[in-house]
Formats: sequence, C-alpha cells, structure tokens
Amino acid sequence: MNINDLVEDIISNTVSMVHKDNFTTILTHKDTLDKIEGDVIECGCWRGGFSIFLSKLFPHKKIWVLDSFEGFQDIKDAHYEYGGLERHVPSFTHNMVGQIAVPYDIVVHNFHRYGLESDIQSGRISIIKGFVRDSTPNININTISLLRIDVDSYSAVLEVLNNLYDKVVSGGYIVFDDSGLRETVDAIKTFFTERNLPLSVYHPVTNSILQIGERYTHDETGLPPGCFIIKN
Repeated sequence: MNINDLVEDIISNTVSMVHKDNFTTILTHKDTLDKIEGDVIECGCWRGGFSIFLSKLFPHKKIWVLDSFEGFQDIKDAHYEYGGLERHVPSFTHNMVGQIAVPYDIVVHNFHRYGLESDIQSGRISIIKGFVRDSTPNININTISLLRIDVDSYSAVLEVLNNLYDKVVSGGYIVFDDSGLRETVDAIKTFFTERNLPLSVYHPVTNSILQIGERYTHDETGLPPGCFIIKN
C-alpha cells in the first residue's frame, strides 16, 4: 500500500480523526524531516492512525506514541492552572466519531493490522501509556525531529512543551493538531511568551505565517487545526 492509499485507508476507516490537510503537512515536509536528526513523537494518538502514518513514512526513525488510553486528566491533577474554561476533562468521553478513550490493546492491534508488529517488538516503535504530565519528563528520548501535540487541554499542551521543547533539534518541527482550540492556543501563547518566541505559526497547507490573535478561519482561535512551527 503506497502512502497516499494508506492515508485514505486510515481516514476512511476512522483510525484517525485528523483532517487530510494535516497529513499533507507532513508529506509536504517529508524530505526536510528525513534529513533532520532526531526521533518522531506524537503525544495523543486516539486510535493510533496518525502515528501509524508517521511510522510508515519514516521507517528509519524511532517513533514514540504517547497517550493516556483513558481520556483526559482531571483538572485537579493538571500541573498548570488555566484561567479559562477547560472543556477536555474526564466527563468528555465521546464526540461525533466515537469514544475518546481508546484502550491500549486496541491501539496496539491497529499497529499490528497495518503491518507494524515487528517494529513494536524490535523497539523502533514505543507505545507509552500514561498522562503526558507523567510520561514526558521520564521518556528516554534525546533528540526530536518532529513533535506532534494532540492533547487538547491547556495544561497538557504546556506539560508537553515544557518537557520536550528543548529536545527538539534546530530545524525540527512542532505540530499543534488543536490550534483551532482556545485552550491549546492559550497554552501556546503562554509558552511562546515565556520563551520570547514570535507569536506566530505556519499554516498547515500554505506554509504562510499566521499571527496568533488574528483571525484567518471560523475556528474559535481564528487559526486552522494543524498549525506548526520550525524551531530555530
């Protein structure tokens, strides 16, 4: 199965909720990412579809897949307090495409179904169970070429950035699946401000620079899902 057929299969079988445009982002930058040192990591995998895509697209890179496999963490367990309304909490259990908390065994089965069982057995693909507040500080990863963040909530986004940003190499990519969500963008703004980073991201398809705070879409943040940055 070629990579475009794989994307169609993942989407049509609802193994991922990610929009096709966001697969295109990675495909567009594949040649650049191939040349960058470092592992590939996705934080928040749902049924595993996008991580399966990444595993097939970058067969020579170490792949990390992180998820709680039990939905969203309780606000009282979050490391960072949010002044706005946090909607992605344990009571948020289903959306229009199904159950949010997908068990670990089902995700592993999906990897096997796409022919990646031996990659898990060899350790090239590591699937780590736990909330990112616990997993990201302890993960044995030195350099990251691609960090994909799909954790929806304010504290979880900050937890990932604070624990993994410094491991992203110069020229590495950080993709924010939920850049259309207010909680995610508020976390991005907090982190970027603390690190004196420009308050801007790249459009997932056109690669144009979008200013955080300006409106480009009807999404609640004015940004489309899947915006990304390239680390200097």
